[in-house]
Amino acid sequence: MSTPRVIDLSHPIHEQMPPWPGTPPVEITILDQAEWTTAEQRHSNASRLAMNIHCGTHMDAPFHFMPLGRTIDQVPLDWTYGPATLVRLTNQGPGTQVTAADLQPWEASLRRTGKAILQMGWAERWQQADFFDNFPVISAEAARFLVDCGVHLIGVETASVDMAPHDTHLVLLGNDCLIVECLRGLEQISTDEFLFCATPLSVAGRDGSPVRAVAILPE
Repeated sequence: MSTPRVIDLSHPIHEQMPPWPGTPPVEITILDQAEWTTAEQRHSNASRLAMNIHCGTHMDAPFHFMPLGRTIDQVPLDWTYGPATLVRLTNQGPGTQVTAADLQPWEASLRRTGKAILQMGWAERWQQADFFDNFPVISAEAARFLVDCGVHLIGVETASVDMAPHDTHLVLLGNDCLIVECLRGLEQISTDEFLFCATPLSVAGRDGSPVRAVAILPE
């Protein structure tokens, strides 16, 4: 039996990772350390993590923008795993907009997989000063095209799928299409279709979750 190749598509979580502008930074507090063990008392490494749910590689649940939308613990797990289409749009530079016409060459694959992962090269700017500035966005028209294709999950390397007033978020989340933002490592995927997994934490009643997104490729 061959062993599949698993590619990590997530940014590591640490205190120096950039939060969305205006939101608190990640905080990791050491609660206990194994090195404190003595002959009288055993210690273990234990930590506390505090972070914005929408920091780093994360998933938006419909509730993020839709008051009556599914919360992250209500998202069916089979939506978060399965075949995905890699949409290569590496010519999308700062200030550009992905249109429905840009996505049409992948229409048959998108209808087959139901998951769209967009590679635009923006992950190279992670932790650079302009990562959150003028990134390429997905138009509301393109979002409607994805929904019409039956897409129920979209993943991007950028900090968000759009900017204010967030019409693209409303189209996607309003149609129960999950959003995974801040992916990395997509250049390691050579196939047009692959297995994608981004399982969220079951945070009761909330709007999203950090995820460990991966691509699973045959050996």
